[in-house]
Amino acid sequence: MLRTAARNAFKPGAGINGTVDLFHECELVYRTPSRGDLCSLVSAELITPRLPLRGNIMRLRMAAYMTRLLLHTVEPEEEDPRWHELISKALDYTATAEPAPRTIFHFEERLADLHGLLSPQLPAYRALQQHFSRLPTDRAELLSRLSDTHSGTD
Repeated sequence: MLRTAARNAFKPGAGINGTVDLFHECELVYRTPSRGDLCSLVSAELITPRLPLRGNIMRLRMAAYMTRLLLHTVEPEEEDPRWHELISKALDYTATAEPAPRTIFHFEERLADLHGLLSPQLPAYRALQQHFSRLPTDRAELLSRLSDTHSGTD
């Protein structure tokens, strides 16, 4: 995880305004500090905006849950590209697919597998929960709403 500040981002001609946003995938150029840990954002180039996430509240909630789950289980200093690939593919799929519980289950299985926790004896979420203990609390409500929406009762 990178801590950064986008000073002057809203000034005319800054080129950053509107690029760095929730669930946008961007290529960032930043300057590392000589002291402290707050980097300065120099530029950002939009790669994938994932705008369909904003058009459906359940897609947005799924994306938020998966992002929080990943952040709860991966160390901030972790640089393994597999984490980025996992969340990027999950968000791309979520942006276009019909919201459904199976998307959440698949993401949890992939996450547990990357952590080496996947086991046929235990559902992926339970394995993650046992290992990390503190996970996002809105999972049950999200799955309930997805089940209602998916079955057409909402």
